[in-house]
Order: sequence, then C-alpha cells, then structure tokens
Amino acid sequence: MAKLRRTDMAGRSKRLSTDGSVSIFLIIALAVVFMFVAVFIDYSRIAAMKVQSERLTRAAVRSVMSAYDPGLQQEYGLYASGDTSGDLIMGKVLNESLNPGERSDAFHLLSMEVDSSSLQLQRPLGEYEIFNRQILEDMKYKAPIDFTLELVSKFKPLSQSMKEASNTVDVLRKLRKLYDKREAALDEMLDKQRKAGKNAEVLSRLIMDPPGTSIEDASLGGSIRTAADAASQYEDYWTKKEEDADRPPKEKLYTLSIMAYEAGVSSIGSRISAEASRLQRENDQLLTEALRLWEKARTHNEEMKQVIQESENRSSNAGYDLVTRDNTPAASASEGTDAETIQAIRKQAGQLIHGEELLHGLKEDIRSQQLQEQSVQRSVSSLRSSLGGGGAKGAVLEASRVVREYISSYGTSGPSNVVDRNQAKLEQYRSSDKERKAMEKQANGKLKEASRVISAINGLEGQSQAIQDEFRKLQAYYDESLQFNQERNDGASGRSMDDDPYDAGKAAMDNMDGMFGFMGEALGGVRDELFQNEYAVHYFQHFDPSKLSGIISGSSSVDELAGEFAIANQEVEYILYGFHNPAGNISAAYAEIFASRLAIRTMEGFVVNSKLGNPLAILAAALLYGIEKAIADMIELCKTGEIELSRYAPVKLTYRDHLRIFMFIHSNNEKKLSRMLALIRLNTGVNPAERMTYASGEVKTAMRIWFLPGLSKALGQVFGSADEVQGNRYIVTRTADFSY
Repeated sequence: MAKLRRTDMAGRSKRLSTDGSVSIFLIIALAVVFMFVAVFIDYSRIAAMKVQSERLTRAAVRSVMSAYDPGLQQEYGLYASGDTSGDLIMGKVLNESLNPGERSDAFHLLSMEVDSSSLQLQRPLGEYEIFNRQILEDMKYKAPIDFTLELVSKFKPLSQSMKEASNTVDVLRKLRKLYDKREAALDEMLDKQRKAGKNAEVLSRLIMDPPGTSIEDASLGGSIRTAADAASQYEDYWTKKEEDADRPPKEKLYTLSIMAYEAGVSSIGSRISAEASRLQRENDQLLTEALRLWEKARTHNEEMKQVIQESENRSSNAGYDLVTRDNTPAASASEGTDAETIQAIRKQAGQLIHGEELLHGLKEDIRSQQLQEQSVQRSVSSLRSSLGGGGAKGAVLEASRVVREYISSYGTSGPSNVVDRNQAKLEQYRSSDKERKAMEKQANGKLKEASRVISAINGLEGQSQAIQDEFRKLQAYYDESLQFNQERNDGASGRSMDDDPYDAGKAAMDNMDGMFGFMGEALGGVRDELFQNEYAVHYFQHFDPSKLSGIISGSSSVDELAGEFAIANQEVEYILYGFHNPAGNISAAYAEIFASRLAIRTMEGFVVNSKLGNPLAILAAALLYGIEKAIADMIELCKTGEIELSRYAPVKLTYRDHLRIFMFIHSNNEKKLSRMLALIRLNTGVNPAERMTYASGEVKTAMRIWFLPGLSKALGQVFGSADEVQGNRYIVTRTADFSY
C-alpha cells in the first residue's frame, strides 16, 4: 500500500509540473502577442493622428486665408488678408475641429488636443512682385485676347504705311534741317562775295568817277578828286612847270598852281593807297569767310548723303514688321494704304543733294575772286607809281577797267555778275521753298490753335482746393509705396505739345515707333507690362472726353468743369502720367492723343500730297494736312467718344483705346504699380503694404499613448520621425503654407 501510494504521488507530481510549464508558456506567448498588438494599435493611432494633424493644419491655414478682404476682391480682383485676426481664426478652427462632443458613451480612438499653434503672415500685397503676380493671375486670359482683338487687329493694316511714314518723317526732317543750314551757308557765302565786290566801289570812284574809256586833257587849277583828274591835268602841269623853270624865281607865274597840283596828286595817291589797303584787308577776311562757309555747306551736303544712306536701317522698323507678319486677323483696310507711295517720296530725297560739279564751281568762283582781287591790288599799285608822271592816263584807265570788271563780276547786279549767276543756279533747287515756308507758317498757326485747349485745361491748376487736397493725399500714398519698395521718386513727366510742326511730327512718329515696337514684342511673347496695362484700364476709371467739348468749342470755361477733374474721374490718366494735380494728367492725355492723330493723319498727308514733287514740300504739306485733320479728330472724339482710325482703316478707336496705346509707350512699370496701389488705398482705405498674401502655420497636437510610450519613442527614432514623446503623450508638429 505504501509503495502504491508513493507511485501515485510521483505520477501526480509529474503531471503538476507539466501543467505549470504550459501555463507559463501561454502567458509569455500571450504577452508577446499582446505587446505586438498593443504597439501596432498605438502605431496605427499615431499614423492616423499624423494624417489628421496634417489635414487639420492645412484646414486651419486655409480658413485663415479664406478671410480675405472683400473690398479688394470685388473692386480690384485682388486677394489679401482681411481685418480679422488670423490667430483668432486659426485657434477657433483648431478648437472646434478637436471638440469631442457631449455624448457620454462615445469612444474616442484619437483623443487629440492642441498643444500649441503659431501663424505667420507674410508677403504684403504692396510689394511689386506680389501685386504683379496677382495682376498676372487675374489678366492671364483676358489681356492677350483683348489686346489682340481690340488693338492689334485694328492697327495691323496700317503697320507698313506707318513704318514708311515714320521713316520718311525722320529722314526728311533731318534733311530739312541740314538743307536749310546748307542753303543758309551758301547764301551767306554769296553775300560775303557780293560784299567784297561792292567794297571796291569807293576805290573805283577814287580812281575815275564816272568811269570811262578815255581821259581828256584839262587845265591846271581844277580840283583833284580822282586819279583821273590828276592825269587829265598832267600835260598842262608839265608845260607850265617847264615854262616856270626858265623864269627867275620872282617872275614865276604858276608856282601856286603847280604846288596845288602836286599836293592834290599826293593827297589822292594817299587816299587811294589807304582805300586799297582797307579793301585788301577786308576782302581777304570776307573771302576767307566765304571759303569757310562753302566748306560748311559742303559738310552739310555730305551729312545729307549719310542720312539718306542710313534711312533704311532704322531699328524701330522691326516692330512694324512683326505686327505685319503676325497671323492676327486684321480689320478691313482700304486699298489706298499702299506703303509704296510713301516710300517713293522718301526715294526722291536724293534730289535735295547738290552735285559735286555745282559745289566745285562755287568754290572755284571764290578762288577766281581772290585772284581778281589780287589783280585789282596790282593795278592800283601800278597806278600809284604812275601818278604825277607821263603814263598816268594809261595807268588810271587800266586800274579803272580792272576795278570795274571786279565790281561788275562780284558787286553790282548785271548779266556778267558771277554771284548773281550762282544765286540763280541755287534758286533752281529752291523752287518749292517759298511754298514750303508758307505751309510751315500755316502749320505753326494751327499748332497754336491746338495748344489753346491744353492751355485752357492747365488753367484749372489750383482752382479746386478740395480736389487738390485729395491729390496731395494720393501723392503721400504714392511716395509711401515707392519707399516701401525702395524706389526713388523722380517726379512725373507728362507729354506737352511741341511748337514746331516738324518736332511735333517727329515726336508723334516716335510714339508710333514705340507703340508698334511694343505690339511686336508682345506678339512674340506676352510680357508683364501688357497685363499691367490691361489691368489698369480694366479696373480703373478714365476721364470722359465729352466734358472737354465746351472748352474746344469755346462755349464753356474750365471753371465750370472743375468738379469733373476729381481723381475718381481720371484714375487711368493718373496711372499713365502721374501728375498730382487736377489738370496735368488730362492735358497730357489730350496732347498725346493729338500727337497720335497727327502721326496717322500725316501718313495720310504723304499719300494725298505725293504729287507735289519736292520731298520737303511734300513733308510740309503732309504735316499741315495732319495738323488740320488731327484738330478735327479731337473735336469728333470729344463729341462722340470715338473716331475713325484712318481714312485707310475705317475702324473705330475710342478714348480708352488711346490710353491703352499710351500705356505701351510709357514703360515706367514700377511707378505705374505704385500709382495703382496708391489709388487702391485711397479708394478702399486699405493699405496694401499692410495686407498679407501668404500664411505659414504651425500646429502641435498631442495624444495620450495607451501602451508602451518608450517603445513608441524608439520606433519613432528608428523611422526617423521628428515627433516627440513626453511621458505618455505623443506630440506631432505639422506646418502648412497657403498663398493667394
């Protein structure tokens, strides 16, 4: 029994030992599994937390930026932060998003909370780069289409005609100045020669007055006013002197007469000598000056040749050609826009050049005059040595003949006068000068008529104190914008009207060069400037030109229109020119519209007056035509608000279209941006420099870890996470950025 009991006890002990091992093994296995599952539960919660934090941060920053200023957006298409505090919006969004609700039976797998948050607002709208980018976004579809359809298509038919007109005005204007300088130099040269010829008249009278071919003998005792008088009395003088020589001293009969004759001969000889010296001195100077003037004229003639040679290589031609070659559909144009007509006028410029034969002949005539002057001096010298002698008559007659020939050739007018003959040759080239001068005088008068309106507008200066105060406020905003962007205020420089028709025509054509040049560049690749210009005319108010009708007609004064010159009525003009006074921008716009009309009408004037022949006369007639038609255009524009582009391109061009054109020409982009920003601030009360367009937010969210914080931290280090574990809290940091 005892043995049996021991055996049972041993078996039971063995069974108990085995059961315990299994339990421990199961506990260990379950612990490992539980730990593995627990870690992945927390890891899953952390992963979800990271995603949720990312979304939450982005939503918070977007919510901040959704509170943009409605006034800026609605009035100007701009987005910038509003008045509401961004931190307040962000905190509210975060708190409401993480609010678990009030249900008591809810199970919150992700019990997240905000640990901290921060917000930075950057990139103010008042910065040029930011403002310009928003303009590009707003206008990127509208601007190129409007620009192409509303402007390029209208001007394309005129591109080649305007190119030829601009070239022709440029060339003929330069030639006209050189032509007038050359002809003035030649006229002065001939005047010097004629003066040198007339200078010998006094000497001629001292030799023989009046001139003759023979000298009759005369009795001693007459007055000796000329060398001929002395020669005529010589025979009697010699006879009586011989008679007295045979008489005793007290019986001499002719002593006083002989002494008077000898004194007269000496006196007339001295006078002739002095006059010959004066003549030589003055004529040497006159003829030397004549040669200098000839050289000046020749230099101008060569400069004219150079101008003609360079006329076809103007860099401004490229813009016109780009517009012509572009595949933009063009508005209909008349067949009269053939640029070859204007080109043919320019080709006639060669007839303004003096030939080498003519110029060489003029110079040779001066040389001949110098040689003849020397002959005069030799004959006078021979005469002086012969006075009081037997050969005086021959010397007097020879000297008189030489001097009279000299005077006849270069002094008094007559068929043998070389100066008159050369003057007649030159006048053959000046057949149209008189007509041209008359047209220039008319054009000057018409320009003064056009300037009257600008003077009347400028008379508004300082009349409205309230408007002027508003302009001062606008200028302060403008200066602040420049300073904020670290730009220097050089002051505005608007357009004024030139007094000279040729200068006005050239300035008008230069504007056209700039306009077509910009069009060509824009067609090749749209630039920021195009978007800025189109933005300005799209969002800002321009002046109503009909308000000027009364001033143009003279039926009303500027005083009656003072209220119409407020800033709100001329915003586009202010952006364009930048004058901080009521009258400056409007008068500048009027002057520049007149200039553009002058350019187009002058092009027409070339075609209309192409049959005049002389290219300078055609230019004067074209400018006169252009000025007259431009004045009529301004009247029409102020009455109806639009005018026909050209008789050769019958499409309508509005006042607003003209301002868009001038935006191309005035490329002071930074100044224009500051003017727009100043107007926005004035109209909305919002300072763009204080409104941000970029937000950067950082949010730290925390969540309590259910299992093994240390292991979670270790896993974070293994996977390279920058998140933190503080105690049993897991903290996630996320950032988000948003820009308008």
